Amino acid sequence: MKSKFYIIALLLLTKVGVGQQSFSLKEAQDYAIEHNQKVMNADIDLKIAEKKVWETTAAGLPQVSGSVKFQNFLDIPTSVLPANTFNPMAPKGELIGVKFGTKYNTNASLQVSQLLFSGNYLVGLQAAKTYTNLSKQLQDKSKQEIKQEIADSYYTILVLKENIKTLDSTLVKVNDLYKITKILVENKVMESVHESQLKLSVLKVKNAITKVKSQLEVSKSFLKMQMGMDLNATIELTDVYENIIANAINTTDENMAVSNNINYQLLSTQLLLNQLSYKNTKANYLPSLAAFFSHQQNALRNDFDLFDSNKNWYPTTVWGLTLNVPIFSSGKRASQVGQAKLEMEKTQNSMNQLSEGLKMQMIQAKAGFDNAKESYETQLVAVNVAKEILKNNEIKYKEGVVSSMELTQVQNQLLQTQTELTNASFELIKAKLAIDVLLNKFN
Repeated sequence: MKSKFYIIALLLLTKVGVGQQSFSLKEAQDYAIEHNQKVMNADIDLKIAEKKVWETTAAGLPQVSGSVKFQNFLDIPTSVLPANTFNPMAPKGELIGVKFGTKYNTNASLQVSQLLFSGNYLVGLQAAKTYTNLSKQLQDKSKQEIKQEIADSYYTILVLKENIKTLDSTLVKVNDLYKITKILVENKVMESVHESQLKLSVLKVKNAITKVKSQLEVSKSFLKMQMGMDLNATIELTDVYENIIANAINTTDENMAVSNNINYQLLSTQLLLNQLSYKNTKANYLPSLAAFFSHQQNALRNDFDLFDSNKNWYPTTVWGLTLNVPIFSSGKRASQVGQAKLEMEKTQNSMNQLSEGLKMQMIQAKAGFDNAKESYETQLVAVNVAKEILKNNEIKYKEGVVSSMELTQVQNQLLQTQTELTNASFELIKAKLAIDVLLNKFN
């Protein structure tokens, strides 16, 4: 019974482990959102901004503080008075020292203050909330950027795997021809130079496979780093490359809304912050009003009996209002208002420039996509032609009509054409990715 339990547990653990290491593009992006350090820091920045709102709000709420002060006068302060104050017979101008106070003094106080009106405070509340929105947008931008980076790395790995498939297929064909040629050479039907030529081709293809596999491992490590995975973990990609290409080819034309672009949204929020800064500098012309309340208890003793309940503590209680009125700043406030207004104009100009720039980027992205699509379709035809040429030359080679050198050239031509097809498909996917970024599809 125990052995069955262990087997079931092992199967479940194996299933979970495999599930954790295999990712579709969306799963890889979702994993990165949870584990990427850059995104995690953006989440922390948002939490800091939310706490900043309360910090700013609390500044206008009642502020309460208390203090206790104990003093032990080793020498009681001395004041100087005219001697004739106590002795009318004392010479005029003679002074005597008199000590006032007690050896032990203790003061316990409670202070309460409340801001009643401040234009800067009211604007500060709005700015703090707007700053939180800015942090949320920066968080969204971090997520969009990491999703885009994950997609780019994901597609790169799939392309490298396609290259390996092409090279593996080529290796099989070249190796088969090499074996056939070797037999023919051994039977004196062909010269050994043909065998050597094909053996060289086999070695070249094997070397190319080794290089691409090395690139694949590096690309996988880079993807794991972006996702926030352990670099020693294994990872497999589940999306089918052919489906991704088909999806790219079937892309429908969509119009871009500039207002949906995260960079434009960030500038819009920056403009709002500039406007609040402008209001804040104008609020410097307004007075501020605050109320305060203070209560103190003082113990004055010549003996260290501060907690003797039979001796008095002397209270002092006061409340009041503080009104601060700005009167004259030699043009400082006017200069601040002018600067804030100019900052608004700069941000508005940046928004207009970004709007036109985004439109231009979309024009370029669509043109790039059309070119990539046409190039991909052309390369599809080229591969079919190259395959037909190779097929005919293989027949002629076996009949002794073409040389091994000519056959190798045709094989290399097919391999080059297939590689160009893979590259063209990658360019098509990247062109589609550029459009998706502009359309804010990684939101």
